Amino acid sequence: MTDVFDKFCLPEDVGISSVAIANFLQDCEKIHYKLRTLHIVRHGKFITEIARYPFQASDKRLVYSVSKTFTSTAVGLAVQEGILRVEDKLLDYFPECQNLSMDARAREITLRDVLTMSTGHERDTVGDMCNSENTSWPEIFFTRKMAYTPGERFVYNSGGTYMLSEVISRVTGKSLLTWLQEKLFGPLGITDVSWDTHGDANTGAWGLLIAPRDLCKVGLLYLNKGVWNGQRILSEAWIQEATTPHIATNSKGLTGWGQRYGYQIWENIPGSYRADGAFGQYCMVFPQLDMVIVTTAEEMDGSRIFPLVERHLLTGLADHPIGRDAWAFACLQKEIAQWEAPVVYEATSSHLQYFLQNKTFTLQSIDAPEEQHTFCLDSFNSRLRITIDSKQMIDSSSVTDIHGVTPFAIELPSSSPLLGQEQRSRDWAYSAHHAWIDQDTLLVTICWRETGHYQTWKFQFSGEKLYLWISDGTKQMFDLFGITSDRNVRFCDMAFASVTSL
Repeated sequence: MTDVFDKFCLPEDVGISSVAIANFLQDCEKIHYKLRTLHIVRHGKFITEIARYPFQASDKRLVYSVSKTFTSTAVGLAVQEGILRVEDKLLDYFPECQNLSMDARAREITLRDVLTMSTGHERDTVGDMCNSENTSWPEIFFTRKMAYTPGERFVYNSGGTYMLSEVISRVTGKSLLTWLQEKLFGPLGITDVSWDTHGDANTGAWGLLIAPRDLCKVGLLYLNKGVWNGQRILSEAWIQEATTPHIATNSKGLTGWGQRYGYQIWENIPGSYRADGAFGQYCMVFPQLDMVIVTTAEEMDGSRIFPLVERHLLTGLADHPIGRDAWAFACLQKEIAQWEAPVVYEATSSHLQYFLQNKTFTLQSIDAPEEQHTFCLDSFNSRLRITIDSKQMIDSSSVTDIHGVTPFAIELPSSSPLLGQEQRSRDWAYSAHHAWIDQDTLLVTICWRETGHYQTWKFQFSGEKLYLWISDGTKQMFDLFGITSDRNVRFCDMAFASVTSL
């Protein structure tokens, strides 16, 4: 069976100028857009795979709400097998909730209402779900305040997508992930994928880890109306229904992108659509251009990339191959080389690096004194090893990035509404380097390649005390909006101080 990624083609072979892609990358730089990876497939041919160092194109990525489109796809697979209908009342699948006290309108919510984010709720139910300790998530969903008739108004609702995951589990007897492995991932040759869980159910709305190449495959399945390598995977009727805009999102300022919504799928410009995840995780499908574009990024406003996509990647295309141009291809290769080239850092040092040879410190959270961690720092030549609670281990260098994998003891940089067992129990790929800012301050920069986010660990040796500040991109972003911590995710920097004198 052929795979679209078995053979690389020049952009000109599918009617795209290499210069256009180079200009797109350059403009991302100009506006300081934190693009991590870029994949482009057109006319069934793979033409672009770029990863910004130290990210690697082969890494799985936490794609946030792109997960929702996969949950919608799971529903479509169940619909075509006749085991549910989108007209079904959601409450019918939760008999344990039938006698709850709820708004009468909540009893009328259909699966279609959930798919289109028009459940009638006043606000997203996911926060109340994730912050509950003893109440079941379905009970919370059905008893939250309603403000509209189901189907009337778009209100983004990740809690609703979780409910779809529960429905799939109940009608198939399998988890959402297992169902998709059998019906979608297996046939597409997607073998390395994982999904976070709440109890026995996958979170549905978030928590999917999947490689960008595999996102391309799912985009191509939709582009080809449900057919993969000649095999019908998903019905054409479902593709048409799921990608048709059903409701206005009331979004503004997106230059036409994202103003209407299908079944857990956003409209791009009219006639195209995308799976959309926080911080710029996108799988964009353009049927009229026969093209799929996949990006991963770390942006508070990922939509800043849409005008660049229109200007450079959707304009001036030819439906046939255009003449190969060695100069144009060289321009693109030069740009890619700048993106992918490893960074060499200027070496720094401090007298303390001789002191930090297998030294152990107990650090206590300044905001939550009950939280303590044991840090062992071991410095040798240009290398540094940090071991936390004898569990998490970070290796770094002052002259280059060190690549490794580790479980975590200090909170992972992820803004998922809930960090479930999949995220908490797995090893995570990282790249790290460090620098002595001055004789008493050590700054360690850690790129968590599978979340797309960076952390900085700043160790400050001050008199008889050691202080540590841990900051990451997601928390800095949320801090701008004054979002407070909840039971599951800290939206602020972490600060620690040594318990005893150095």
